[in-house]
Parts: sequence; C-alpha cells; structure tokens
Amino acid sequence: MALSAPIALTGHQAAVAADSEIRIGNTMPYSGPALAYGVIGKAIAAYFNKINAEGGINGRRINFISYDDGYAPQKTMELTRRLVEEDKVLLTFASLGTAPNLAVRPYLNANKVPQLFVASGSSQWDQPHDFPWTMGFQPSYQAEAHVYAQYLLETHSRGKIAILYQDDDFGKDYVKGLKDGLGGKLPIVAEATYKVTDANVNQQVATLKASGADIFFDVTTPKFAVMAIRRAAELGWHPDHIISTVSESVSAVMQPAGLQNAEGILSAGYYYEGDEAAAAGDSSYREWSAFMDRYLPDIPRSNGLATFGYLAANAMVAVLRNCGDDLSRDNIMKHAASLKGLKLPMLTPGITINTSSHDHAPLEQMQMMQFTGGKWQRFGPVRSGIDPGSVSDSFKTIFRYGTAKRDLANQLNANTVTLMTGSLGSTYANMGADLASVLDKGTELRVLPVIGRGSVQSVADILLLRGVDAGIIRKDTLAFLERKDFASNVHEQLVYVAKLFNEEMHVVAPKSITSLSELDGKTIAVDLPDGGTFVTSINVFERLGIRPHLLYIEPRLALDMLRRGDIDAIIAVEGKPLQWLNQVNDPNLHLVPVEYDKALHDDYLPAQLSAEDYPNLVSAGAPVNTIAAEALLASFNWQPGTDRHRRLSLLVEALFNNLPTLQRPPFHPKWMEVAPLAPIAGWTRFKTAQEWLDRNMPATQVLGANAQAGELPPSGAPTTDARLFREFLEWRVNRQKRAPVRQPQ
Repeated sequence: MALSAPIALTGHQAAVAADSEIRIGNTMPYSGPALAYGVIGKAIAAYFNKINAEGGINGRRINFISYDDGYAPQKTMELTRRLVEEDKVLLTFASLGTAPNLAVRPYLNANKVPQLFVASGSSQWDQPHDFPWTMGFQPSYQAEAHVYAQYLLETHSRGKIAILYQDDDFGKDYVKGLKDGLGGKLPIVAEATYKVTDANVNQQVATLKASGADIFFDVTTPKFAVMAIRRAAELGWHPDHIISTVSESVSAVMQPAGLQNAEGILSAGYYYEGDEAAAAGDSSYREWSAFMDRYLPDIPRSNGLATFGYLAANAMVAVLRNCGDDLSRDNIMKHAASLKGLKLPMLTPGITINTSSHDHAPLEQMQMMQFTGGKWQRFGPVRSGIDPGSVSDSFKTIFRYGTAKRDLANQLNANTVTLMTGSLGSTYANMGADLASVLDKGTELRVLPVIGRGSVQSVADILLLRGVDAGIIRKDTLAFLERKDFASNVHEQLVYVAKLFNEEMHVVAPKSITSLSELDGKTIAVDLPDGGTFVTSINVFERLGIRPHLLYIEPRLALDMLRRGDIDAIIAVEGKPLQWLNQVNDPNLHLVPVEYDKALHDDYLPAQLSAEDYPNLVSAGAPVNTIAAEALLASFNWQPGTDRHRRLSLLVEALFNNLPTLQRPPFHPKWMEVAPLAPIAGWTRFKTAQEWLDRNMPATQVLGANAQAGELPPSGAPTTDARLFREFLEWRVNRQKRAPVRQPQ
C-alpha cells in the first residue's frame, strides 16, 4: 500500500528537497499481525494533506510515500531501499516497529538518510554517537517501564509481579526497564513469553495466575493484549493489571477485550486521549477534533494510535519549518536534533520535546492513568522516565550490591595503600600524585594513586573493587546515595578520614542568563555520569525545583557547543581555578551566580569566584557568589584488627604528620584548605584518624590548616559542633565579599 504515488527524481536531488515538494518515506504494517498500527500511517498522511491544503511548508507540498511492510523486517529493508533509491525520498519518518527499523538503520545511516521519529519505543534509537541519522520519538520502552516501577514502589510495597512479554527486543526492553527501575525491591515471581505467530496466550496467562502474583505487567501488542485481558477475566484473575502504551487504544484493545474486562487496567500516557473530558476545553483539542472530523472521519477518536500519528506529524512539520529554505538532509537532521521545550498540540500539560546532538530521545515524561467507565483517567504527577542518576553504572552497581560482604582475599603488598582519585588532570588526580610523592617511605609505606572517573566511581570502587583502600569523594555524593536509597546503609559502610577541600560550582552560560533559576527547561552539560559534577547538579536542581535537560559530556568538550548555542550552560564542580576555564576569553560568556539558598545548606558551603581565579570571566572587585561541595578522604569501614584497617592507619598517620609539607609549593594549592578537625555531620570518622587528632590537635584548632590569623568570628573560636563550624564558614565568606567603600572621585 502506498498513500502517495511515487514520482522518480534524478539522483543528485536525493539529498535536498525539490523546489515544489518534500518527499518523505515511511513503512507501516497495513496488513499482518500488527495491522492495528496502520492507523498511525493514515493519520500522518491525513495531517500532511491538511498542511498541503494550507499551503505546504514554505511553498512546498509534502509528498508522503508509505508502503505496507506487514511488520516483516526483510520486507522493510526491500521497501526502504525502494524509497531511497527509486522514490528519492529526502528522509524516512515514523516507520513502525523495533525489528523493522533495526533492519534498515545501518543502511540509512551509511547513506546519511535521516531516520526520524521512529514509531517504536526501543531505547536503541537514542544512540547518536553510533547512529547519528536515527532518532526516536515516544518515551522509550525502558523509560515507560521506569514510570511503572516508580508507581509500584510507591503504592505496592508488598506486591508480587508476573510478566507476560513478546519474545523479541520490544518485549525485552520493557522487562529490562521494569527490573532496573525496581532494583530488586519487589519480587518478580513469574515470567512468560509469546511469539507474534502464536494463536493465543491462554497457557501463558494461566501459568502467571498460578504464580500467586497480584500485579500483572502485560507487555503485548494490541492483538495479544485483547487476548490477555479476556483470558485473565475468564480465569477470574483480577490483579493490578498494567499494559504498555502500545496497547492502550480504547477502540483497538479495550472495546474488543470487553469494557467490563478492561475496567481498572493501568497504563501511562503522554498525550490527551480522544475522548478525554479534561481536554475538551483545550484549544489544541478543539483543533485536533476538527482535524479528525474533516480528514479522518472513519477512525474513532478513542483510537489513541491516530493521536500518536497526529503528534508525530506535528513534530515533523515543526522541524521542516525550522529548516527554512535549506531543506537538505544535513540541515533537517541539525534541526531535528535541536528541539528545545517544543510543545505540541495534544501533549499532556507539562510534557515537552527536547533533543540535542547528544540526545535523540525527544520525549521522556509520562503520567499514570487508569481505565475507568470506558475511558482513561489520568492521575498523579507527570513523571520522568529518566532518573539522571540511572545513567551511572556505578550507581546501579551500588544499588544492587552495596550491602554485599567484601572479599578481603588476594592482598598483595603489606604496606601499599591504593587511593582512588579522579580523571587525568583533575584536582583529585593531582592531589593523589602529591600524596604519592610526599608519603613514600619505600617498603614502610607506598601510596598508589589510581586514575578514576570522579566521586561516584570512587564510591563504587571503595565499596566493591578489590585492592582499593581509600578514595577522594564528595559529601553530597554520599547524601545523594542515601536520599535516593541507592545504598541504604552507606553510613555503616563508609567512614571519612578528613575533609580535604572545597570544590566550587562553576556555571558558565551566555550573559543573557543571570541566575540559576533561568536554566529551568534549558539544556546543560553536566560532565560524565560517573563523576561528581553530575551528582551535584542533580542535587542542586532538585533542591531548588529547577528542571533542566541534562547532557552528559565533559565540560571542556561542551564549550564549543555552548558557543554555537547548541546548549545553554556548562556546569563544572571542581576546585578552582580550572585550567580549561581560565583559557576562556569570550565576551558573550560569564559565570552565573549561585546563591546560598536555605535548601542547599545541608550539603553545601558558601563560596566565591574572583577575578584572581578567572580574570577573563570575573570583573575585579565583583566576585561571583557560588556554592562549594566538600571533598573528603574516605574509606571502607574496615574493622580494627584487620589488615586493611592496619594499612589505612599507615596512610592516616603519614598524611597528618606531613600536612605542613603538602601545604607548601610546589604542591596543589587546595592543600591549604584541608581542615582535619572539621566535622562531617552524620558521618563517622575513621577510628585511627580520630585517635590521632585527639592526641595531637586540641579542639580549639577545629578550623584546621586553612584558618588564617584575624579570621575568627566575633564570638571566638568555634567548637567541633558541625552547625557552629558551618556558621563560621558562612561568616567568613560574608566578611570576604563585603564591597570596599569607594572613595569620592
């Protein structure tokens, strides 16, 4: 089936639209086991007809060529070649299915043909590094399953789950997402699979019922969803039944399954349903309703697949209009990968589309809904299917294995202490190298610094990696772990030796952005997901109620993107001054102030960035306020009497005894901030460290090595109480930032 008759173009025209038309190719199952999805193609064709009737795109009409592939990957490959090589389409758009699109992805990318807004929720469409010409559209199946996991953990803490899923990448994506989201906190007591060629799923549903599960996660396409809903009702099984969005159509699934059988079923959505009463007053709903009446009168409004096609077509038109007169493949891909805060008609309020050259997942938010009285009813908050912390493999590892016993075997060198630092050239790595130089006593003590990936990775390595004795980590990373329940007993597993130094938060942005709150909804680079910057960024934004779109790329690599306007800001949380930032001399950029909001007091300290730190970005006499995260020397909580405890004690004694040497050149200036006596509220100090301090430093020296003469607060020297110590630091920063009195000219 072709919804438009193909017209041949000459070969050289394939990469650019013709003067009179824009050729868009598509494959869709208008027949076969997935024919219900054919409605999507019909809705897209109808919307493009509407656009053409209104004058097209900058005077060009859209020629939408859609073929029936029967949901057969081999047929998809044949038809896609025909679209590109014979029909000379400019791009492919909204072709349906995971397996069919995977089959053609290498071919389209090799020929640099945009494969846009794939009609499948596979997470594989968001791989811009490997497949820069492919982009998904809907929330990924894994992101959707994360939403269900969030809901179940909040409302079904004692539930038992049974899963029915299609035995292919589609089904496995959902199952992976659910398991990752649950993190083992709810038991999955049974799993059953089916193939698209199966006659029914009767036996699978009966087996799942017999498991005693009271939650049924039903990952099926419409035909099999109807069977599963009916069969569960026939068996008298009434679990909390969750179906995937691909099968939530009222007309295609709920009605054929029997409305009484579908009553109470749960799902999630990201756009208005056609018969949703709450949407009736929305102007975009009225526009959609008029569109359906005129262009798709034979398709029920309750068929959500028609709404999906309408949404995808709207997004495609938005991209084409943004391209102006340059309708080349390169420019179309550029604009498809630079959508920011795009609101489309029929999207659930609060949900927007965001993409970048490093993020090919346009939609990531959803809202739970329940089928009641023959209609879907939304409830609860709009949820993000992407937890920023979930991109970190280290967090995932801690979450699953944080409480496991540690294997103390295979110890190699009796007096060698391994210290996990940070990435090459980082403050952590430089200070680790300083320790190796100063504390080396041959066979009596050797400090072996290891290049790492930052605070998150260091926490994982301290807890899990054989041979790692200690590491430099951030206090807010520990707080984040505890607050997110990645490691519920982290207080028992980790101890700190001393506070080392402060790491300032640097927010680099165009001068048009003057406060952190203005980054709400913007695209921000927050370093790689195993470092500390992305944790601090997540933590700060959550506490301040700011919801940006995060991009995981090293700050120094993101700088060109910021200058081009591809992103809106860069965040780096490291000890000042940063070498790469000191080299920035751009009159359009500056450091955005971060005010010391009350919500940040638990995890951060007040700080400033001065012209002395960054002469190209900060004016003399006008320091920029910011916050600082506290870096700690931490270790696993080895028990006294163990060999690992003994080795770590060697490091502690040597560090404290040689601190004056480390605080002199040529060693890193951050050693001047080390505060051995500074308490870390809620955390236990390593026993040998506390004993050394009790012997060698009276309580009145709590300020540590960075206390300078004349800087004591008016009330006198603070005590070891954490609150008073924090108040002293606030007092000191406020004292330092008092503007000098200007003399009259």
